[in-house]
Amino acid sequence: MKYKYQLHTHTAPTSKCAHTTPKELAEALHQAGYAGCVVTNHFLHGNTGVSRELPWADFVAAYENDYLECKKEGEKYGLDIIFGIEEGVGEHNEILCYGVTPEMLYEHPELREGSTELWCSVMRSLGVLVIQAHPFRYLCRPIPAELVDGIEVYNNSHSPEYNTEAREYASAHPGIILTSGADTHSPSDVGYSGIEVDERIRDREDLIRVLREGRYQLLT
Repeated sequence: MKYKYQLHTHTAPTSKCAHTTPKELAEALHQAGYAGCVVTNHFLHGNTGVSRELPWADFVAAYENDYLECKKEGEKYGLDIIFGIEEGVGEHNEILCYGVTPEMLYEHPELREGSTELWCSVMRSLGVLVIQAHPFRYLCRPIPAELVDGIEVYNNSHSPEYNTEAREYASAHPGIILTSGADTHSPSDVGYSGIEVDERIRDREDLIRVLREGRYQLLT
């Protein structure tokens, strides 16, 4: 049996640009035949829908609460819902953090003013996989390969030429992790791209293991 997972997912109101509620996300995943997703809402230096003026713990709590609501709705359909974030780093780049937990974020308030180097260093020191999202979109440029674990080589929400450039870059950097995501902002986006695996991805440990071992097929 095969299982499909969405790896780049935004929900409202945590991501300011999203138009999908946790309930709508769960319904859309189920209807599209997906086994689950990683909720990767825009974080502090991205298109967040949460006030940046909040104390760090309250800011992180908004993301934890959104995730818990997604998880609760997903359980109605037997979906695997995993916490993640998408953070803006540098001037235009963004990273997807796979395997991060709210607890990790609570414990590292220095990330509030973090640079690309600090974000990548802290996340990877915690065992989190750092994947650069859409590395050739608009003004984006690849983050130095030594700072990240991989790149998103297919993003369903952006122009084909960006994905072509990402694949060419990946070919020149063998061994990096390759991912695919729909970059969902509305329920109609959910049923596109992601990964397909032979086993359920139940939690952060499963997600990290599957991606590190390359035990998946990209959906494009």
